[in-house]
Amino acid sequence: MSRATAPLALAELVRVDPLARGEVAVLPDPAQRVLGVELAETFDRLARTPAHRLVVLHAEAATGGWSLAAALHVAWERGAAGVVVPRPAMSGASALLARRLGTALLVVDDDAVDVALELAARTAAPEAARALRVARCAEELAEQSTVRGVLGVLNAELAPGVVALVTGSSVLAGRAAAVQQREGYREVRMAVNGPGGRAWASLVASLPEAASAVAADVEARSAESVLRLARLPLVAAWAQRRLDTSAQAETERAAFAVLHAAAQRPAGAAAAAPGEPDGGAAGEVPRWSAELGWRIEGVNRAVRLELADAREDDDEPAVELTQLLRAQWSRLRPGWPLVPHEGGWVSWQNTAEEPAPAAARRAAAGLEQLLADHGVVMGVGGGHRGAAGLVRSVEEAGLAVRVGGADAGRVTWFEDVGVRAVLAQVSAPAVAEVAALALPQLAAARDRLVLAETVAAVLDHGGSLVAASAELGVHRNTVLARTARARELGLALDDPAQRLPLHVACHGLVRAWRAAGSG
Repeated sequence: MSRATAPLALAELVRVDPLARGEVAVLPDPAQRVLGVELAETFDRLARTPAHRLVVLHAEAATGGWSLAAALHVAWERGAAGVVVPRPAMSGASALLARRLGTALLVVDDDAVDVALELAARTAAPEAARALRVARCAEELAEQSTVRGVLGVLNAELAPGVVALVTGSSVLAGRAAAVQQREGYREVRMAVNGPGGRAWASLVASLPEAASAVAADVEARSAESVLRLARLPLVAAWAQRRLDTSAQAETERAAFAVLHAAAQRPAGAAAAAPGEPDGGAAGEVPRWSAELGWRIEGVNRAVRLELADAREDDDEPAVELTQLLRAQWSRLRPGWPLVPHEGGWVSWQNTAEEPAPAAARRAAAGLEQLLADHGVVMGVGGGHRGAAGLVRSVEEAGLAVRVGGADAGRVTWFEDVGVRAVLAQVSAPAVAEVAALALPQLAAARDRLVLAETVAAVLDHGGSLVAASAELGVHRNTVLARTARARELGLALDDPAQRLPLHVACHGLVRAWRAAGSG
């Protein structure tokens, strides 16, 4: 059987006129093949219907001497592909019966004779019908202005198959089931290039296995035609969404900068002593924050996200990364804004009252994979009230990030950092410059980063080699050997007068060398 004569499936036939003008009441098997059309004017004609024919009931017959229920029973016994019924004869009980029998039931408003003639023409020329389907699908796609709308048309067109737009391993839109390996389903993939012809994403359709090789070829070609048509409106919709998202992100960035400045003590006022609570106007929540969907009243616990390999003099993260991160963040943490801020991103959880510590940890958990996928580290601040509390929590989260390290996916809590947060304020480049003078042998060593990390870990744990080896993931003897070599290079770990500056210097050197990618 050639592709041109491969019979239409019900799923294809209901997507073109005259059935596209009607209603699908029951469609248990969309892959059911239609080998012809029978106009049933009499019960005898219905009883002689060959298998795999689509039966069109004449209006007088369907509402006259024999009921639709009897026609459905006979159609089921004869193995008909389905029954097309005039709307006046349709009822809820008929749909229920068709569903129980597993028989397709389609409702039309046009004259039964005209419908039968049109359907006969469609089934006699399957490729012409498929061309009509593609043309109608192109019209529907052209009317869509959003990525979701385009994917909606594709999922309706290729049902019971499912379609998703993916980039790498991430699903940008559509049905996630399309990228899952499912028994009885096969995949059709279509590359989508963005502006400039660069590969941007892929459309992936997961289709049920066809009954034959010919049917599989026809369905794959039809799916490819539809997916190919969707590429242009998809790129246009994505470009529009990018413009909208970029504008929204910039608005939120500016709004947060205003909020940040307003929450600080007014210029010229006496500075509050460390530990003194802020008060007065600094704690007021601007009314415009509600227009952005932000909730600031109550307790705010902020998180700060940064690229793991970010440097102090780096530009802002790429716009595309911000868009992708915001989209995935909104799915994982709905209600938490994600605002670009000072080379990273800021988000926060807002609650009426301070949650229990365990509940707060649960709320911020489960993000490690997302962070690792995008090479991002996260710090979590404490819970504080109002706008000033939010700004304070953001600052705490930023300190936690800087102390926590540069391993992508790492989450560091300010409560766990404690006084080590002071180290986050150490200027790593300045420390590196001073260390080059004060510790020239260490600065010149090939394994300087490993030695500095080891000394910092040993001093973090009060000189305990066992605790340091557990933190570094190496054997105690390795730590012992590294500290011995550090002493040879002039690092006096046991000198009380040098221990504190050496501790600070090692932390600063580790940050500076990691950021520079050296060591």
